[in-house]
Amino acid sequence: KSRSIREASAILANKPIILLMMGGRERIMAAAEKLMGLRPYQEVAIAPLLAIAEVQPPTLYYHFKDKEGLFVEWAAQAFSGIGEKFRLRAGTSLTEGLTAFSTIFLLEVPFDIDQVLRDIPGLVRPESQEAVYNAYFQALYEPLCAILIEAMERNELPPEPIGPVADVFLAGLHQLRKKGAPGYEVTTAKWYAQRFVNGFGAA
Repeated sequence: KSRSIREASAILANKPIILLMMGGRERIMAAAEKLMGLRPYQEVAIAPLLAIAEVQPPTLYYHFKDKEGLFVEWAAQAFSGIGEKFRLRAGTSLTEGLTAFSTIFLLEVPFDIDQVLRDIPGLVRPESQEAVYNAYFQALYEPLCAILIEAMERNELPPEPIGPVADVFLAGLHQLRKKGAPGYEVTTAKWYAQRFVNGFGAA
């Protein structure tokens, strides 16, 4: 607990001025961005989070009901943000589309996706678990499946059930994130996309 308080104090010392202009809900969400998705959900304590946000517990309970409600709201916002990045890609070749997707996944996601997925079973309410799973699905699977479907329509991939192909591609990206040192290179994303295309294209 003392470590959490020290970390909160360090974050407070570097707090941007804009935080002072936010309402209670926005302050709590901004604080959640600094703490959630980077460590196990159970290790994120409410006290340091509220200290960063500079609000009292009733503000949290009013806007989010409890810590779990805040986690669900944070996850929805976090996944929505990366989902928008995926959807902004242009209609390009399969290799270019998958390279762009991989680059975002490896380089531009500011939280630990695997940790969030590991946290889901620990949520008490079934509707909370479902909400986070849905946010993950909409952010990653939907844009990835769109890339794959367009490639099949252009005959860049043989006709295959989309779900298993997307699962294989995402599983490889998750492994790269686990194995990669801090700071991936864009060449890793391009290499992975090309290897995937060569493998499935030859099927």
